[in-house]
Amino acid sequence: MWSHAEILDTIKGQLERENQASVAQQAVRGIDSLRETHLHPLIAQAFSGDESNAIREVYYPSFDSVLPKGSQRDRCDLVLLSHEKKSLYDPVDAHKTLQSASGTLFEPVASLPTIESHECHPSEAMWIEIKMVAQHRYVEGVPGPNTKYAHELLSGPRADVVKLAADPMIRNAGVLVVLFNELEEAGIHDLSMTMREMIDQDLPVGMPEYASLPIQDLGGNAWCTLGLIPLRL
Repeated sequence: MWSHAEILDTIKGQLERENQASVAQQAVRGIDSLRETHLHPLIAQAFSGDESNAIREVYYPSFDSVLPKGSQRDRCDLVLLSHEKKSLYDPVDAHKTLQSASGTLFEPVASLPTIESHECHPSEAMWIEIKMVAQHRYVEGVPGPNTKYAHELLSGPRADVVKLAADPMIRNAGVLVVLFNELEEAGIHDLSMTMREMIDQDLPVGMPEYASLPIQDLGGNAWCTLGLIPLRL
């Protein structure tokens, strides 16, 4: 249902346009200076003209026996809805609606709200967690070598794989790693090492898709390497 290669190509095109705009504006910092939270809406914009509807900061759909409050629920960075769907069905909200009828005159006839035709079920959507890692990172506006580069590249994606895999209602998911580094070949190599680590730990990951694009080098990073690591669910 979901083409990981097409998703990655769409994101790559958006970052290429953003890099070109940065060059045209003669910006003193490139796209590698963005904070991860600022990168998320930029990536979501890549799907604005696509048939898939992209939404950000989406609550994970599953829950235990006790209905969680909003502050207790984890959020996913980006969710793509299946074609022609306008919103995402939230099972927690549906159960809260049913629960609100308890003790009222409507309790005998109350039932769990069904999914509407315009709603996308969580199992049909594509759930994507995003991790940005830079070989040279900006600290208070100043670029320098990232001493935590290897740790961030291994720990961040791994934690997101575990989180996505733990939700039984999610059937299509992946971790997008946005890697900024000096050399194109280094980016592919480093992402491959991350994959090897996760496979060695028996995490449910599938064959990743990779894409690279040159970026304006203003702080030591000349390439952006994208890796979309799908989950086997």
